[in-house]
Amino acid sequence: MGATETRPYLWGERMEKWIVYAQYGSGDSYFTEVVARVTGTRDDAREALLAATRAYRAPMREKWREVYRMPGGDSYLVIVKGAVTLTEITMGIAELVHDSKAGAPE
Repeated sequence: MGATETRPYLWGERMEKWIVYAQYGSGDSYFTEVVARVTGTRDDAREALLAATRAYRAPMREKWREVYRMPGGDSYLVIVKGAVTLTEITMGIAELVHDSKAGAPE
C-alpha cells in the first residue's frame, strides 16, 4: 500500500483521519510539513509513517540513512547523510480531533 492508500475497512475498526508529518530545521528556522494524509486505523497511519521514513527528503547523493523508532511507535528520528549535509528529521503521526469545515459545503 502506498503512503496515502488504506486497506479495506474491517468490521469493528474505527476509520479516523491522520496525517504523517515531518519536522526539521536549523538555527532559528524550523518547519513542519504534512507528508501524507491517511484515512484508516492507527496501524494504517503507522504503516504510512514507516514508508515515509525511508524516502522523505532524500538528497541527490544520499550516503546513508538511519531511522530510529521513538517509544510508543508513533514517531521516528530520521538521520540522513548527503554528500555535504547531515539532516535530522522528526517524523510522526497525528490524529484529527476537530475539523470546523466537516459537514460544510465545499
